Amino acid sequence: MTMTDPIADMLTSIRNANAVLKPYVDIPYSKFKMKILDVLKEEKYIKDYEVIEEKSKKYIRVHLLYFGKVKAITEIKRISTPGRKFYVSKNKIPIVKNNYGIAVLTTSKGVMSNKKAKEIGIGGELLFYIW
Repeated sequence: MTMTDPIADMLTSIRNANAVLKPYVDIPYSKFKMKILDVLKEEKYIKDYEVIEEKSKKYIRVHLLYFGKVKAITEIKRISTPGRKFYVSKNKIPIVKNNYGIAVLTTSKGVMSNKKAKEIGIGGELLFYIW
């Protein structure tokens, strides 16, 4: 099985587990996914994550965040795909849902939220929106 878009697969796994109020979801390990999860944790969309090794395979266990029965993540929308990259300049960084959501970008300074990218004054590839 070849994965053509591992970031979309990760976001879909999180979206599906969140929809049925699962406490956590396991996704295949990658350093890039961990950097994305760092941003989601910093912006309080997930509780935490940990690396788990089973039978010489590494997984990332993402602990989802709920407030009672209310989900921290309402929606996730993928923007850039492997076939269509979407770049924004520092002046065109989007505001998501009147600042109730965030956009996650990958820049020359690393993976960060739209708020941090605006603060630094740097553009990059727009990966996805989350709110």
